[in-house]
Amino acid sequence: MKRRWNVLIADDEAIIREGIRSAVDWEALDMTVCAEAEDGEEALELAERHGADIMLVDLNMPIMHGLELIRLARERLPSCLIVIVTGHDEFEYAREALRLGVQDYVLKPTNPAELAQIMAKVREELERRARMDTYLDLAARQIEKNLPLLR
Repeated sequence: MKRRWNVLIADDEAIIREGIRSAVDWEALDMTVCAEAEDGEEALELAERHGADIMLVDLNMPIMHGLELIRLARERLPSCLIVIVTGHDEFEYAREALRLGVQDYVLKPTNPAELAQIMAKVREELERRARMDTYLDLAARQIEKNLPLLR
């Protein structure tokens, strides 16, 4: 059974959120835009509420900066994959993003084909992780079932 992946878009500009939402064929990628947020605090709350698998995050947002959002998301939603979509091309932001383990760093204005390609790669990573979790679960159950024999 195929899984649908939940995507959250966090950007303080409604026109950018709409552009991202319309730039990608989410259905074809087995993804759903589950929520949109205009600031980092709202994004974190919605990501937790909807169980976001992927977050598309702008850096310059009110209330909570994108990097702070990513730090907190790493603590609260460790399996969530994050792609930065921003107008900031400063090296320090990119370096901090790498340190926080983001999947990609995309500069605005975003090319729809590039964004779709990045999202396809993110989906592949999510599917790879899901397969690995399934294999680990099966192995743990086999070990538990055969533990008396192993002893």
